[in-house]
Amino acid sequence: MPKKAGILLTTVGAVLIISALLLFFYNRYEDYSAGREAEILLEDIVSAIEATDEAAAPTETEEMTEEETLPAALPEIEIDGYAYVGYVSIPALELELPVMSEWDYARLKIAPCRQFGSSRTDDLVIAAHNYTKHFGKLTIVEVGTDVFFTDMDGIENHYTVQRVSTLAPEDVDAVLNSGYDLVLYTCTLGGATRVVAFCNRAEKGIEGEQHE
Repeated sequence: MPKKAGILLTTVGAVLIISALLLFFYNRYEDYSAGREAEILLEDIVSAIEATDEAAAPTETEEMTEEETLPAALPEIEIDGYAYVGYVSIPALELELPVMSEWDYARLKIAPCRQFGSSRTDDLVIAAHNYTKHFGKLTIVEVGTDVFFTDMDGIENHYTVQRVSTLAPEDVDAVLNSGYDLVLYTCTLGGATRVVAFCNRAEKGIEGEQHE
């Protein structure tokens, strides 16, 4: 009987190890696939922005009044059945990613998503998976880090990270109604909490602290 129990325990242990390895490699593959797809989408978005810039070619007068006349809603482009509003860049993390117009779990597997707001009303919230090629590195972002969001009109918005916090999933109001111009967030490993980077436009300066 003890011999049979030992064989059973060994078998169970082997199965658990194999399962863990399969899960590890699956996660790595999913991470790689998400990063590769984001790169391809980004090329399409940048090309679309460049085409728009060439077609629009605003005059000097139009450039002076552009900020006053911009509609609050962000312009969109559709790629493979999904709408995109631009792309987000975090040079310090070597990240440049497309941003989808709407949020759901299926979309998050493809690219970061706008959950709320607009860069034109200074209340933009962008969520992403914690893939290494998406927002997985958000856990190491520092106060003062530059963040850029470029919309489909080619307008680049420059922000700096003011505060980095770890919040519970139910702290929705703290994310959506933070009072900051831009909020980026993702799940921590395991999904128990959220890492949130609160940002303001660069011209406002830096006033925050590191992780809370």
